[in-house]
Amino acid sequence: MNTTIQKSDLHFDSPFEEQVYDRLRQIGYEVDTQVGMSGYRIDLAVIDPNDPSKYVLGIECDGAMYHSAPSARERDIYRQRYLESKGWTIERIWSRNWWNDPNSEIERIDQTIKMLSKPKVTASQ
Repeated sequence: MNTTIQKSDLHFDSPFEEQVYDRLRQIGYEVDTQVGMSGYRIDLAVIDPNDPSKYVLGIECDGAMYHSAPSARERDIYRQRYLESKGWTIERIWSRNWWNDPNSEIERIDQTIKMLSKPKVTASQ
């Protein structure tokens, strides 16, 4: 899996992204921004609370430009499939949903992180 930690400076593409980052930090998650892999960048990468050597979730924050460009949507679908093929789990937060109800969006992401970061139980345990 290619989801090992890559330390970098904080960089945000939009105030929306920064707000999502701030809320994730407020509820206790470590988050890196603009994590690069094979020429692709993931907006926000959440560090696994149970294994700080890897990311548990990549988050894409899609703003107004995304909704107005069919080619951007197609490119992002390909990009997401590529990243998932490399071991990433990707969630999207749509700006429209964020502005309407940021608490529900953060709760959804929080539940996803909790599910993904649960220690795996093997048959021998």
